[in-house]
Amino acid sequence: MIGGGVGISFRSEFFNPETPARIPVQGFSNGSRLRLVLLPTQEPRFHINLVSPDDIVLHFNPRFDEGAVVNNSTQSGSWQSEDRFPQPFQQNRIYTLEFISDGGIIHILVNGNHFADFVERAPSHGVHLIEIDGGVHVHSAHVSH
Repeated sequence: MIGGGVGISFRSEFFNPETPARIPVQGFSNGSRLRLVLLPTQEPRFHINLVSPDDIVLHFNPRFDEGAVVNNSTQSGSWQSEDRFPQPFQQNRIYTLEFISDGGIIHILVNGNHFADFVERAPSHGVHLIEIDGGVHVHSAHVSH
């Protein structure tokens, strides 16, 4: 691990943030992109949350113990219905994961290939924070608008 796990930031790019990571962003409106280079570890789950002041706009939750990825959101603090997809990740392998805002839909790509679309239940323009926690090491995170 470069820098012994010390997080380094260059404006909207973060290198080796410690997990749990909290990455500030200024909205996630149409055309915004979050690109992560990450390494799932031996733990059974990790998650990435796109957080607005009131809710989780997108909860992306690979679950190795269930062989699935669960996408969800909260409204007024309550979980909504889950979207489930087959697990594309393997532990201890490096992946590029991208979230792209596109007019009410968040496209999710794994290694440059379409994985899933998440229809926003709350507007993503209010996203102010990316939370990453669980069994994952983030090599880099880049947010572009």
